[in-house]
Amino acid sequence: MRYIALAILLILVGCKEDSKPVADQSSPIETPVPGDSTRIEKTPALTAELQSKETIDEQLGLLYEKYEHLIDRSDSVAGKDENGDGIRDDIEAFLNALEVKELVRNALKQDARQAQKSLYYDFSQDTHANRKKAFEISEEYNKVLACKKFVGIPVDDRIDTSETIESLTYNTKKRTRAYLEYNHLLDGSTSIMLEAKEEYCE
Repeated sequence: MRYIALAILLILVGCKEDSKPVADQSSPIETPVPGDSTRIEKTPALTAELQSKETIDEQLGLLYEKYEHLIDRSDSVAGKDENGDGIRDDIEAFLNALEVKELVRNALKQDARQAQKSLYYDFSQDTHANRKKAFEISEEYNKVLACKKFVGIPVDDRIDTSETIESLTYNTKKRTRAYLEYNHLLDGSTSIMLEAKEEYCE
């Protein structure tokens, strides 16, 4: 299952345990922490390095290697999203720095936005309302896959970039726990893959 990789990531992260409740049900979890926006300076040298990579995921790996210190590891479950577009600022900075076509960048941002949504609600209780909301969020991932295919991202890169975006999104123990609670509510659910159509791109 998709959350196995996140469990491994959780072990590697080694963040402090915090037993405080995430938030009330059906309400946003945290107000983003105020502060300056994360920025990555696109120098000619960085641009050339990114362009030398064969895959988008390799570009993300390069950015992580160089700018790992910019990753949001705050106590906030949702993290900072100063422009309110549903993508954590540090992840958006990584995606903005990629050397890709704008249609591809937008599809990756859609992926990041979908991954972030599970952090906006408290899924710690197994209720009908929570299961319904979790399923609604999970269904949006099918649109992400369809859009990434539509814009021409190769299948391996579609998978790898989704895994990297998830790893960046759920990069603290709090965030990973929130994701696992959300994923647990999806046990037994099924979904139908969508065709690669422009209509599924945001």
